[in-house]
Amino acid sequence: MNKKHKRMALALLIVLGACKSNSQISHEAPARGFHSNRPAQKWEESLVSGNGRMGVMVQGSPYNESIVFNHALLYLPLHKPLKPVSQGKHIDEIRELMLAKKFEEGAQFVVDLANSEGYNGKHATDCFIPGFQLNLVSDSTKVNTYRRSVDFESGEIDVQWQNDQGEFSRKTFVSRADNVVVIRLQAFEGAEINTTLDIKRILTHDDARKGKYQLDDNLGIKRMEISAIDSGITCRAWYNNPWEGSYLGYHGAIKVTHANGKISAQNNQLTIHDATEVVLLARIEPSKTMKEDEVVSIQKSLTQFGSNYEHLLEEHRKLHKSLFNQVRLDLHASAQDRMKSSEELLELGGEHPALIEKLFDAARYNAISATGINPPNLQGIWGATMTPPWSGDYTTNGNLPVAISHFLQANTPELMLPLFDNLENYLEDFRTNAKELYNCRGIHVPSRYSTHGLNNHWDATWPMTFWTIGAAWYSMFYYDYYLYTQDEQFLRTRALPFMEESALFYSDFLKEGTDGKYVFNPSYSPENHPLNYKSQACINATMDVMAVNALLRALISVSQKQGINKEKIALWEDMLSKMPTYQVNAEGELREWVWDDLADNHNHRHASHLLGLFDLHDPLIVNNKELRLASKKVIDRRMEIRRQENGGIMAFGMIQLAFAATALGENETAYDMLTWLGNSYWNNNLVSTHDPKKTFNLDISGGYPSLVMKMLTYAEPGLISLLPCKPDSWHKGSITDLALRGGIIVRELKWEGDQIEAMLVSKIDQTVAIRLKGQAVKELFLKAGEQTPLRL
Repeated sequence: MNKKHKRMALALLIVLGACKSNSQISHEAPARGFHSNRPAQKWEESLVSGNGRMGVMVQGSPYNESIVFNHALLYLPLHKPLKPVSQGKHIDEIRELMLAKKFEEGAQFVVDLANSEGYNGKHATDCFIPGFQLNLVSDSTKVNTYRRSVDFESGEIDVQWQNDQGEFSRKTFVSRADNVVVIRLQAFEGAEINTTLDIKRILTHDDARKGKYQLDDNLGIKRMEISAIDSGITCRAWYNNPWEGSYLGYHGAIKVTHANGKISAQNNQLTIHDATEVVLLARIEPSKTMKEDEVVSIQKSLTQFGSNYEHLLEEHRKLHKSLFNQVRLDLHASAQDRMKSSEELLELGGEHPALIEKLFDAARYNAISATGINPPNLQGIWGATMTPPWSGDYTTNGNLPVAISHFLQANTPELMLPLFDNLENYLEDFRTNAKELYNCRGIHVPSRYSTHGLNNHWDATWPMTFWTIGAAWYSMFYYDYYLYTQDEQFLRTRALPFMEESALFYSDFLKEGTDGKYVFNPSYSPENHPLNYKSQACINATMDVMAVNALLRALISVSQKQGINKEKIALWEDMLSKMPTYQVNAEGELREWVWDDLADNHNHRHASHLLGLFDLHDPLIVNNKELRLASKKVIDRRMEIRRQENGGIMAFGMIQLAFAATALGENETAYDMLTWLGNSYWNNNLVSTHDPKKTFNLDISGGYPSLVMKMLTYAEPGLISLLPCKPDSWHKGSITDLALRGGIIVRELKWEGDQIEAMLVSKIDQTVAIRLKGQAVKELFLKAGEQTPLRL
């Protein structure tokens, strides 16, 4: 938002203070959605809508509206993809440096090697950028009443206001059915729409990141051409630095398909006069040719949908609503509290049932709307800066797993498929990483990527070529998809191939130490370093051991069940027997590095060595009293730092701690963190942030609902645990239609005091052990396809 927009937003806030009471605009929120009492004062507060391919951000200003257009594939080319540094040819030398505890030298060795091979400094991943900004400008006058809202069930944004002329409405959604942005302007009570539309480049940026991304003053866009003809506006943008195979730029088109007034085009603008209804359709698409006929084709395509707004909305609503309504949380907040504005809800505090219910819904809405072509990146599918933090990329060593964490639990497994599609698109790059970085077969998933999968982003401080565990971790999402869905074809054709190729890498990479146990050398526990060493480069990060343990156990289990891989099972069992043992330090805490004197460093935002407690529980921890207690102590120590900093930076790190707390049954600890998350990490558009009230980021829009569901249920094959971590303050509540591992749907779980009822439906015949609040209570047979009631 520019300075002019900010001044107008502030002026609007002043006039809203003198609102009239006779407005016909409803101030009730949608049945499932929210409303806000003021327009955005910065782009991060804009209302969002998306279909997983395109996204829009609506500021909500009555007279100087700004709508930012995004697309899931708009990544600005920064660097030509390079063959990974030839670390593999020198891996023995690097390992010797690491064993000699020359960790900084080991990390610097790789940097020097890369520079000799033409890297010439750190390479940022191609960064996610906005396409353009549509401005709708009208003469301003006093606003009497105002409301902006989002309907979670339809993705419809509605900005309504009243002035002395009458009432106005501006509605926007992004259609899943037709892949088009739809905008309708309406005027009532004798009022008329008189507005000018134009497209502008987005120039918002951060100077420090501009330098880091090596952008010149044109911010990576060579030129942008904007043209208004008849009832449409087109936009064409060329990238400065495309590389072979990348997109060259993008096209955008906006078409007025209905206006019951006068419309004219002049000076690359459209002007509309004396209308009471206007319908606009729009698209934005990346291009690998930038031929002019492409934008003509896009503009022409917008005429095929007609101008019946309600019909277009209904076709979209069917698809979007079926995803959003898969699960529903009810903590028995009062009707009055549920109808409060987003600003009022956030003031209630993170422990309030009405806010928890609303954030549960809002977070799911954000993640659903951002998922389609790809999984959500760091910003989901939105943004209005040319220099997004961390390139707005896929950060696989923590952020992305949290962003996708609730999809399976919420009974929306189809939203996981874009992740698998994305990973499989880059399999050849992952194989190249394994070969060049470690001289290994199999695949190596990098810790950061966006437009290709080659491991090009790292330096001596952040030695991310040493992070080898990506393939194992993401294999477990494939495995979990199978556990939730029982989709045998997916298992055979997608999960097992990925999992087996991951295991192949570790069979080459891992070498036995003097004690017969494998050594993860080199290694990396994301962004942390031992207290007694300066370098993040290390040996035997506990997260590495946990991830490979999980992968091998999964491969053995599913292969035995399927009656396949008999020879490989023997290899995997042998590998499992050689895995390092988890260790506890002198303070009784789970060690982050299981190597020699590497001392734990709790002044850090990640909690990577609790990986085995994030999703499918590691039996080596949960079945061992000492390790359970050691893990709890890690959570307590990491939270000490966060309590000193009002929650602290990097909300997804708190989600990691909270996930682990639910696995250990630490209900009040998990609840404390849920409260922190509700207190500090949301703007009034109910989109999450990375840090308290700043840095637009979608991580915990994935993690917040997952945390709530983990507090209410946990399952693994043969086991269902109900209310394993329910807070004592949730005396009464229910949740419907969430999914469990084992192909089980909980049609309803409700509780009141000590009374618990559940209705379960299984895809297969099976007997499961039932636990209540961590205690075994009974066994239950589930007949495939039949509803099985449970009362405890």
